[in-house]
Amino acid sequence: MKIAFFVLVFLLISIPVKAQDRNIADEKFWVTSTLLIGSTIYDVESTYFALGKCGICREANPVMRPFVEAGRPWLYTIQGSVDDGIIFTSYEMKKRHNKWWWVLPVAVSAAHLTAGTRNIKVAISF
Repeated sequence: MKIAFFVLVFLLISIPVKAQDRNIADEKFWVTSTLLIGSTIYDVESTYFALGKCGICREANPVMRPFVEAGRPWLYTIQGSVDDGIIFTSYEMKKRHNKWWWVLPVAVSAAHLTAGTRNIKVAISF
């Protein structure tokens, strides 16, 4: 329930779309943004799944470790803020007609999906 609340809050505070910006925030933009948010949730939840299955495991990323140890609310706050910044940057790039606007959210999504899949593999091995 807490996770759903944080996801809802994150989605509500994400980039507000004005009527004249509808061409910028088109279907491709929302697909890449949703992929980013979904892959972040997958990474976070798989991290806690692996930590729950493996008593000796810990977060490998030293930057994220304190937030993982602090619990889901802190990790979702940090990851949501990072995702919000990426989505905002992507939006601004697309508004300026930069054809590479999609690269950052897709690359970060790939990193989250890779990390999440590795977390699941670690959890299964225990």
